[in-house]
Amino acid sequence: MKKHVFKYLIEFLVVVSGIIISLNIEKGNALDYKNELKNQSLKRLMKNIDQDIRDSKLNKKIHLNGIRFSERILNNHESLFDSDKDSLGYYLSVISYSESVFVDNQEEYLTLRNSGFLELIDDDELVRLLQEKYSKHSFYKTIENYIRAQNNIITNSVLEKTSYISSGSNNFFGNYGNYESKQKLSNYELNAIQRKKVFCEFYIAQINIGLESDSLLISRIKKEIE
Repeated sequence: MKKHVFKYLIEFLVVVSGIIISLNIEKGNALDYKNELKNQSLKRLMKNIDQDIRDSKLNKKIHLNGIRFSERILNNHESLFDSDKDSLGYYLSVISYSESVFVDNQEEYLTLRNSGFLELIDDDELVRLLQEKYSKHSFYKTIENYIRAQNNIITNSVLEKTSYISSGSNNFFGNYGNYESKQKLSNYELNAIQRKKVFCEFYIAQINIGLESDSLLISRIKKEIE
């Protein structure tokens, strides 16, 4: 009788052990599958961040041009009006064209977050940097709205005070007209140019921080998916 009990006990333990091993294998396979999905999502996210870097560099170039020509008008607007209206029209047009639209592409990040894959990332600093990056995007849009408000004033000045007939073109910004108004730029208009310049300088500082952070993100993502 004892032999039979011992035999049944051994068989039971073998069956239980087999079930436990099978469950562990299934659990390991499921985890490996989730990690593979996480890595695929991170690869797509890395491409988005790389596009953000290219867009940010272009936006930086646009706003730097606007700042440069803003300074020329602010420092020389009277002499330009008196003796170089062609340049005045050109500078004013360039400033009005110096506007950017930040494309807030969060789809892949939201997929990564909502699927729970963020929890599978080993690098805690990478998770922090990702959260920080996408939380700042709305702030970029806010800065652009401030810039756009001043730019609308400047654009109205271009429409009112420069000729619709092209005096020349710039490969980056397009055509511009000669400054044909008999009135100088008003204090209101100069204030708008000054305010836009200040907002653009602040925005460029944020872009530089973002470029550094995005480059670090790409480096950490590459290490995570190795």
